[in-house]
Amino acid sequence: MRVTGIVLAAGKSTRLGRDKLSLAMPDGRALAAWSLQAALDSELEQVICVVKPEDSLAWIPENLLNSASYSYRPGTGLRIALCTDYACGMAASLHCGIKAAMEYGMEGVMILLGDQPLLRAQDINQVSAALAASKLADYAAAADSEGSKPPVAFRSHMAGHLRSLHGDEGARKIMSNGKYTGIQVALPEFCFWDADTEPELKRIMDFVSESNLTN
Repeated sequence: MRVTGIVLAAGKSTRLGRDKLSLAMPDGRALAAWSLQAALDSELEQVICVVKPEDSLAWIPENLLNSASYSYRPGTGLRIALCTDYACGMAASLHCGIKAAMEYGMEGVMILLGDQPLLRAQDINQVSAALAASKLADYAAAADSEGSKPPVAFRSHMAGHLRSLHGDEGARKIMSNGKYTGIQVALPEFCFWDADTEPELKRIMDFVSESNLTN
C-alpha cells in the first residue's frame, strides 16, 4: 500500500514558550529531526514536512535539506510544504499537507507530529501495515491506554474529510466519529511523548540519555 507521510512541524510552541523543534537532543540533532528521520527511515513512499514560511529549517540535517523538494517531484523522499496560514490552527497545516500528498496519487496518508522524537520507523511501519491489512478500515491509528493517537494513517478516500477540519481541529475529531471505521495499533507509551512543557521535555531528554538512544 502506497502511503505518504505528513509530518506536522508548523506549530507555534505556545505551551513551551520557545521553539521546540530546534531543541538539541543528546546526540546534537534537533528534536524534530528525530521525528523526521524516523518517517524517512520507514516504508512511507513519500514524506511531506509542513513548516512555517519563516522557518529557517536549520533544524533539518543538511544532507536531508539538500535533497528535499519544494514542489511535486516523483521519487523525491522529502518534500517541504510551506503553510502560509499556520497561525489559523492545526487544521491549516493538515490542509497544506493533504493538498501536497494528493499530487502523488497516494493510496493512504499518515499524519505524524514533529514533536514526538521517540517514535521509531518500526512503529510507523506497524501502523501502515495495519491499514493495508484491514481492507474495510477507513484508518489505522497508534494507541495507548488513552485510546487512538497520531501517528494515524487514513485511506485516500478520507482526504476530503481531513480537509473539512478547521481551526485547531485535528485528526482526532475524525477518529472519534462513529461514522468511520478504525483499528488501533498498540505502541509503547514513550512513542507518544511530546515536548509541550518543560517537564515533558525533560522526560524525553532523560529517557534518551538513560536508554542511550540515537533513533
